[in-house]
Order: sequence, then structure tokens, then C-alpha cells
Amino acid sequence: QLLSFDHYPVVGDTCRPEWYENLEIFSDEARKAGKPFWAFALATAHEPYPIPDLAQLRLQVYSDLAYGAQGIQYFTYWTPEKNPTWDFHHAPVERSSGRRTDVYDKIKQMNAEIRALSGVFLGCEVVSVRHTGESIPRGTVRLTELPDGVKKLETTGAGAVVSELRNGNNRFIVIVNRDFKNSMTLQIELDETASRILKDGSVVPASIYHETMVVEPGDAMIYMFK
Repeated sequence: QLLSFDHYPVVGDTCRPEWYENLEIFSDEARKAGKPFWAFALATAHEPYPIPDLAQLRLQVYSDLAYGAQGIQYFTYWTPEKNPTWDFHHAPVERSSGRRTDVYDKIKQMNAEIRALSGVFLGCEVVSVRHTGESIPRGTVRLTELPDGVKKLETTGAGAVVSELRNGNNRFIVIVNRDFKNSMTLQIELDETASRILKDGSVVPASIYHETMVVEPGDAMIYMFK
């Protein structure tokens, strides 16, 4: 058995203010119930939801995974039939022709990233989820104490999700840019033993990178500690 979280945050060019609060509540209830949860990302446009770009997909997927989601679902792969309520269009696959749209390749790239990072997220335990920024989403908790192994963590712009996960003998810090339109500057100083997990799943010493990193819209930086 599993629980399914279905809430689409990107409306027009804004993010729903209640989305992270809803994700906080749902992930907490899933832990209390002792059941894994899967989470949806929006792949089909319908007013007021826009045609998704990669930044929007990453924001949804990496935020869901940072909160402990164990599977990612998409609404939908094929364009649903139009109805009086929703003008569904521009899904990954067109209903009338069966041909791919540009969204297809974005979903394909997103799925490749998820698979490569399964060693971080699949079977993980959420230790904590905190937020940075001048203002943080309602219903969430501000980052006031740095996780072990992190000496400095500062962000610009809208701020970030900062999730601490455990998976086997490893501990991970996942930092997600909450802005799907603008890049975020991350200032981070780590213990010399820290590693960085790249998008292809490879592990490299975090020390080979500068302390100042630019996180693309909706994207995530992932660090590992033994």
C-alpha cells in the first residue's frame, strides 16, 4: 500500500502559497501511517496551469523527493480528452496524432535524473526539512541550525528547501531552489569529508568545487556525508 500526493503548485507564473504546507502535512501523515508516499508532477497544460518546462518539473519532483516521496507520477503522459471544465493540451503525447510534444523530452530528462539519483532517495528516511529565504512558505520551518558537516549555508533570491536524509550508512543534504524562474546563489562550506552527488549519480569530493555555486531554477544540489 502507498499514499498518493496530488497537488499542482505552478499556476501561471507563480507557485501556490499553500503547496509546501500541504506537502509538510502529507509527508508527516505518511510517516505516521508507516506507508510510503508517491507524488504527482504536472505534465499536461490546462488553464490556469502552463505548459511545463524543465524548471517547473524539477521544482515539483525535487521538492517531493526532498520530503521523502518514494515514487514520482505524472498527470498525464497522453493528453486527456477535452471536457467542459478543463482544456487539456500539450501533454507529452498528443491524443489525436500519437506524436510526441517537446514536453516528452523534458519528462524523459527528468526521469533519467530520478533514476540516476535513486541511491539518494529510494528507501531514504527524512531526518528534517527546513527552508531558507527572507520569507518561507507558510506551514514550513525555517533553517536555524545547520546540519552536521555543514559549516555555512546561505542562499539568495526566494530561498531553498534544505532536506536532511539518511539512506543506509550515508547521510545526504538536498538543497532545492524554490524559484522556478530564477537561478539561486548558494554559499556553502562543508567538512572536508563531504562529497557531492552529480546528476548522473556519480560521487565526487565536494572540496573540488568552489563555495559559491549557482543553482538553476527549480534545481537541486546534493551532498553526501559518510
